[in-house]
Amino acid sequence: MIQINQPAQKEPFLTRSRIISLILGAAGIFLLACGLWMMRGPGEPPAEVGVDLSSLSLDGWDPSLVHQAYPAGKLVVTTDREDYQSGDLRLLIPILAQDVLVQDDVDAVSLQSGPGLYEYSQLPAADVNANVSIAGHRDVEAAEFYYIDRLSDGDLMYLLYEETVYVYLYESTEIIRLDNWNPIACKEYPCLTLTSCDPIGTFVNRIVVTGRLVDVWELNDQVVFAARADAEIFQNR
Repeated sequence: MIQINQPAQKEPFLTRSRIISLILGAAGIFLLACGLWMMRGPGEPPAEVGVDLSSLSLDGWDPSLVHQAYPAGKLVVTTDREDYQSGDLRLLIPILAQDVLVQDDVDAVSLQSGPGLYEYSQLPAADVNANVSIAGHRDVEAAEFYYIDRLSDGDLMYLLYEETVYVYLYESTEIIRLDNWNPIACKEYPCLTLTSCDPIGTFVNRIVVTGRLVDVWELNDQVVFAARADAEIFQNR
């Protein structure tokens, strides 16, 4: 009897386990790419410069005329805030090259179009202790607040509202828990509060930047928005 040996069958290259491994590997690469994209920066802001606050001299607006219309430490909803429409308020942060319209809410849909106004925010005013509180993205969409951790002494921020320019001087930066609402409560003085997520790409904490109202101008074609309080053009107003 002649025995015929059958050739051994080769295992297919793309076995089920290998296909699953390839799919999982591709998914991992995709998720990594998405994560790196979300952590991207929108481009470097202008370089910071030194500041000598001893030379700061403001005139025109009188801070002594401000009165405490809202209870300090409380969250307050005003009629003006309820009537607010997206785009009524414009935020400028020259040192970060940001000039954006403020949206009516801080929900996901609103923040796709830009920073948004908290429900408990007041609108800027020259004579009351309004805390204008705004939230924005650092990691997605236009990432307008990506570099707010770089704001420091001498930096200026502006709100344009109803043909008036409200000038805010940087005061402080702090990192707080996500459930801490104290920063957007009314203070004893008029201020601007900017918040975002921290660290970038997470929802662990919030970064809070505060600026104090230091001047109020009439909006006209001659207004120039200096990035720093020690800028000659700001000093000579």
